[in-house]
Amino acid sequence: MDRIIFFTKAPRLGFGKSRLKPYLSEQERLELMINLINDNYEKIKSSGKDYVVYYDGEKNDIDFIGGKKLLQFGDGLGRRMRNAIFQELETADKVVLIGSDLNNLTTEDINCAFDKLDEYDVVISPTKDGGYGLIGMKNQIDIFMDIIYSTPRVLEDTIKKIKFFNKSYYLLPTIRDVDNLVDLVGAEFDSNNVSLIGAGEYNMNFKIDNMVVRINIASQLNLGDKQIAYEFGALEALENSGVTPKPIKLYEKGKFIPFGFLTMEYIEGRPLEYYRDFQIAAELLAKVHNTLIQDADLIYAERPFQTMYDEFVTMYSVYKLWDGKNAETEKRIDKFMEIAKDSGLDNEIQNPCIINTELNNRNFIIGNNSKIIDWEKPIIGECEQDLAHFLVPTTTNWKTDVILSVDEMMSFLDMYEKYRHVDREKFMKYLMFNSLRGVTWCSMAKVEYSNERTLKNDETLDKINKFLSPEFLDMLSIFYEVN
Repeated sequence: MDRIIFFTKAPRLGFGKSRLKPYLSEQERLELMINLINDNYEKIKSSGKDYVVYYDGEKNDIDFIGGKKLLQFGDGLGRRMRNAIFQELETADKVVLIGSDLNNLTTEDINCAFDKLDEYDVVISPTKDGGYGLIGMKNQIDIFMDIIYSTPRVLEDTIKKIKFFNKSYYLLPTIRDVDNLVDLVGAEFDSNNVSLIGAGEYNMNFKIDNMVVRINIASQLNLGDKQIAYEFGALEALENSGVTPKPIKLYEKGKFIPFGFLTMEYIEGRPLEYYRDFQIAAELLAKVHNTLIQDADLIYAERPFQTMYDEFVTMYSVYKLWDGKNAETEKRIDKFMEIAKDSGLDNEIQNPCIINTELNNRNFIIGNNSKIIDWEKPIIGECEQDLAHFLVPTTTNWKTDVILSVDEMMSFLDMYEKYRHVDREKFMKYLMFNSLRGVTWCSMAKVEYSNERTLKNDETLDKINKFLSPEFLDMLSIFYEVN
């Protein structure tokens, strides 16, 4: 007789899927576990094989599925699997143990495992993380002891055990389990070809073939769960520019990803290099800024300097109230805030266009099909704001060592003005405001980094500390005396 062991934890709120804790709520993680158990249970039933459920936890937490249920026993995962398989081999000819967090298990996989046991002593379905999601045997072979589980060496060490006993084994196709966010994206799109290509402070981007899956962790625009739809709308509005990624699809919620996300085309290339790629950058930015805005459902900055100043106040207040603030840093930012306020905040928007508001060199993908990516915070504003943000030291020095002189900035504007006019006096004012925006964001982020934060980046923290140093702030003060 053939028999399947369905080996599972009994799902309970607050337990399990700990690697997804930064992204999924307790309820979302519980629902994910239940969905995976249900999906795999149905496939086991449809195989027509005899089966038994071995569970860890409370029986009433697993009673939503049927079948005979036995409590797992033994110290550690290896001993519990060994005990379950050995016990079932007392009354079955072949036993296959299947985990419950598998995503792409098929009835054919199950039947193939039993068929291969006619030829081999052990069958295993590897997982991408170095473990396995299915293991079967026809005789009691103790290949589970002295193996450290939940490491990338589980499969390798198990095979060594099989060889030690001079037994044969067969590796079935790699099976997908769901333990982390990459796995979750893979499950959503039924793909084993998922890679994380970028994680910012508020989003994560995954590549699947020629497509990017973009997930928001938080919203700088305070849009909550509407943030991803806002970004998708911006990509749609900019599609005719020809210099932004083509949007593919907006998802309010996925089968496995329990919140909204979008897909867009993947752009091959490299980040922009200052100086070398200035002409390309000028052309790309002008095409964005010259795109018609009639169909763009984006935030309209009627009084951009007031809007930016209000943002400074909100971000900086977090630092002002923080017990760990630096007095010298605070003194300098206070002075910046006063100068910005006195420069005038009531100017209304002129020559409105779509702007990115957060341009840095990594927003540009330079290649055969150069484009501008990461449309997290676009608004209807003024091109001078975008240009100033792109050229200001708090941007150029963020991911590179470049700090441009005013003359170098003016040379870039000369290139840009082949395609669109720039109010240079307004540009200089935006330089001051954008430097203050960078500094006040760093002040807020410094506090967030001192607390628990979903996404943390050591490189980002180093730059935050640099930009808040009195030396860097003094450089900004001197640099913007022209304002």
